[in-house]
Amino acid sequence: MSGRPVFAERFWRHILTRAALGCALSGGVAFAQPSAGTEVVTELRVHGNYSIEDTEILALAAIAVGDRLEPGSETAIVERLQASGWFDQVEVRKRYTSLSQSDRIALILLVTERPAASVANPVLRTLARVSQQALFLPVLRYDEGLGMTYGARFRLVDVLGEGGTVAIPLTVGGRREAALEVEKELDRGLLDRLRAGVSFARQENQHFRLDDRRNEVWVGADRTLFPFVRVSADARWSDIDFGGVDDQATTYRAGVELDTRRNPGFPRDAVYVRAGWSWLDSLAAPAVIDRPELDARGYLALVGQSVLALRAQYVGASAGLPGYAQPLLGGVGSVRGHSVGARAGNRLAVGSLELRVPISSPFSFGRAGLRAFVDTGAVFGVDQSIRKARFSRGVGGGLFLSAAIFTLQIDVAHNTVSRARVHVSTSVSF
Repeated sequence: MSGRPVFAERFWRHILTRAALGCALSGGVAFAQPSAGTEVVTELRVHGNYSIEDTEILALAAIAVGDRLEPGSETAIVERLQASGWFDQVEVRKRYTSLSQSDRIALILLVTERPAASVANPVLRTLARVSQQALFLPVLRYDEGLGMTYGARFRLVDVLGEGGTVAIPLTVGGRREAALEVEKELDRGLLDRLRAGVSFARQENQHFRLDDRRNEVWVGADRTLFPFVRVSADARWSDIDFGGVDDQATTYRAGVELDTRRNPGFPRDAVYVRAGWSWLDSLAAPAVIDRPELDARGYLALVGQSVLALRAQYVGASAGLPGYAQPLLGGVGSVRGHSVGARAGNRLAVGSLELRVPISSPFSFGRAGLRAFVDTGAVFGVDQSIRKARFSRGVGGGLFLSAAIFTLQIDVAHNTVSRARVHVSTSVSF
């Protein structure tokens, strides 16, 4: 009988303890709920800044330890920091520092600084920001007929907002050029990209052996319709000095491009087709000249890593073209075995068949290989049928090398009439 009082006492003690613990927990949870207008900032932290001191950011935010957080205070802090123009993004996070005291909070300010935001002088800040967004890219290439072209290309990234770039190419040698190119990518709307620019260029025409000097202004736009299909349009005004003969011309162009190449350096089982139409309005021509254009390429994978590449190119004209606008035949870009600019005319038709066999591993740092090719092409007048045109041919082989920023192509071709010719082209791109 004596055991029952002891058991009853333990039972009720257990019940009362559980009830007291439940009340304490429920009261604590209820007590921890925030109540508007009573929260006190006991701790401040700033994350994401790298050049601006925490004290400067807190002064801009107008918040300090001991301040009370009123309704809307967090939004006001974000607006004050964004109004400074020093940050691209601002976020305020609130954390409670105690489970038993709901009026004690910590504020965390997450910021993303704009470049050179800590520079006080607005002029120096702009210059520092531009310098941090600038990229310097050397230009070094060898073009058959023109020789070496070298210089630099300066790019300013995101200076026109996100996706906006400004490029300034400056080159001397085979092609002398100074230009300003502007490009802006668009996230929404009818167009994907806008382009514009102005350039001053000079190079020698490889057929007529005359200086071709051009001052140009252009605008253009692109849109991607499908993953592999892109349409484009542009307009270009040119002031031309061709061997001492002055002319002014406006060119309008529209085109569509299909490109399934995953690796443009060595495509396999892919096609590239560009079809377009341009209109040349020249002071030297009595009427606007229509120019249809087609460039079609196919790449068929064969045994191992070998690829069979085919190309067909056509450039037409509805009337006789000025000398500076005539397409050129010869060289790596059209018919090998003939010098660049060996022939010129109003219309151009080119075909090529090439077998490419890599000799390097697909997992190696670069890509090297051998190729054999047959080229054929013709230039002819507007009143002449392509069937009656005189075609030039070239047969030969060569090697190609591509390693990161460096490319080299060396071909030896025979034009089936006279002697063989060596074609070399190389470039260093960054």
